Amino acid sequence: MQLSFNKRTIFPSVYRGENKKTGEPTCYLSATVFSPVKYNLKPAAGMMPIEQIQAILEECADNGQEVEIEFTEQQTKFGAEMQIFSVKPLPKKNPMESKA
Repeated sequence: MQLSFNKRTIFPSVYRGENKKTGEPTCYLSATVFSPVKYNLKPAAGMMPIEQIQAILEECADNGQEVEIEFTEQQTKFGAEMQIFSVKPLPKKNPMESKA
């Protein structure tokens, strides 16, 4: 069986909180694609380690930087979700370049 991945450029958002039961820090990732559709993002084992995907998405969300992802889509009880298998930060666009 062959699995195919989709590729898309997204602008990630991060929400950091604390688990009320355990007191451990938690992190929720999401992205709005073709407004107003919002997807939950779930790093998944694949082409990159989950921890690396999570770290890149968090850093890019904090820096307001777009990323290119390879993912699969699914519906969960919490809404639309993208399982992300690889992530690549895109260079920030210089607004002065587009005016030249």
